[in-house]
Order: sequence, then structure tokens, then C-alpha cells
Amino acid sequence: MMITLSLVPVSMADRSNPRPPAELRLDLAAVWRISPLAAFGCFAVGLTNSAFRIVGPIYGQSIGLSVSEIATFMSAGIVGGAVMQYPLGALSDRHDRRKVLLGTTIGALVAALAIVWFAGDSRSANMLLVFLFGAFAMSLYSLSVAHANDHAEKDQFVQLAAGLLFFYSLGAMAGPLLASLLMQRFGPHALFSYTSIVYAVLIGVTLYRMSVRPSVPAARRRRFAALLRTSPVFMRMARRSRNHRSAGDT
Repeated sequence: MMITLSLVPVSMADRSNPRPPAELRLDLAAVWRISPLAAFGCFAVGLTNSAFRIVGPIYGQSIGLSVSEIATFMSAGIVGGAVMQYPLGALSDRHDRRKVLLGTTIGALVAALAIVWFAGDSRSANMLLVFLFGAFAMSLYSLSVAHANDHAEKDQFVQLAAGLLFFYSLGAMAGPLLASLLMQRFGPHALFSYTSIVYAVLIGVTLYRMSVRPSVPAARRRRFAALLRTSPVFMRMARRSRNHRSAGDT
């Protein structure tokens, strides 16, 4: 009976056939032309965030954290990013997104250096500072994608999301290897020294792009969507959700 009843809401739903998806190919050059800053930003985030996620537990073990404390340490960074994406995203909707991206990168750089210089083996200091580190570092991918979307046409979103994810993946392949080699040579805190160097380069690239390209007018900026997972599928879902909300408002 329950299986039969379940057919009722299905039969009342929209039964129209979806439009066949357009055939797209990965065009990294086109993605770079849309937004060099976003492409480099996603690559830089791959270099740093993947290193933190994969090599971070080794850092925790090296400074004497227990298994449960390592889990808390990693969770603190990820939760920090999940919390801060929304206020940073809202701020970027109201102001030049590159300025918010710049400020967020500076925040991640300062937090990484604070871990290197002040955290030491202190459990409480590492937990607090890694929360601040994650709050800024984990928000950089979403801000980079949002900035790229400001320069893209509607039919370029899926291609753009795939291209930016590819740039992220390139960094994600190299980041953990580089970080682990540096940690092996210079000690556990080299993980955050490495990330601070990458963020310093990203700051320089952001300042350069701000000097050669005008900001996107507020009327043309698209709404920020937090991306807790770097997938073009989530990009389409977020855009569809915003479209539904807009239709409900009208």
C-alpha cells in the first residue's frame, strides 16, 4: 500500500522531459581568459588546502596531539571555513570581490604565520589558530569561483566550474607532496610556512589583477554561493536553488 501511495506525488510532479545538456569540452584557455585571478586562485587553494587536509594530521602527530585531538584539530579548521564562508560571501556581494579575496588571503597568511611563530606545541593555541586559519583559507575557493562567475556568461557556468576544478586539482596533486617534503626537511611547522608563501604569491597576483582590470559593477555581480565541496555538480545545484528562490520572490 505504501509503495502504491508513493506513486501519487510522483504522478503529480513535473513530467516534462529535461532539455538535453549541451555538449561541452574542457577549455582551460577560455577559463583563464574569463578570469586569470580566479584560475590562479583555485590553483593556489589546491596547493594549500589539500596540503592541510592530507598532511595536517601528520603535523598534529608531530607536535604531540593524540588521535582525538588530531580529529578536533582538523575539524576546527574545516568548521571555521564553513562558518566564515557566508559572512565573507555576503561582504563580497556588496563590495569589489577582489578586495574581499585579498583581505581573506591576508587573513589566511597571518593565521598561518601565527601558527608557525606562536602556536608551538600548545594544544589550545593550535586549536584556536587553526580555526582562524580555516575560516579564511577554506573560503578562498568559493570567493575565487564567485569572482569568475561575475565575468562569465550564463552558458559558460558549467564549463567554468569544470575548468576551475581542474586548476584546483592540479594544485591538489602537487600541494601535499611539496608540503610533506618541506616538513621532512624543516619540521612540522614548515606546513604552514609553505602555505604562507603560497598566500603571499596569491596576494601579489590579486594586487596586480586589480591594477590592470576594473572591478565588476555591483549590478552585474552574481550572488555568492558557498561551496563546501569543489564540484561543478554543486555549482549547478546552487544556481538552480537561487533561481527557485528568485521565482518565489516574484
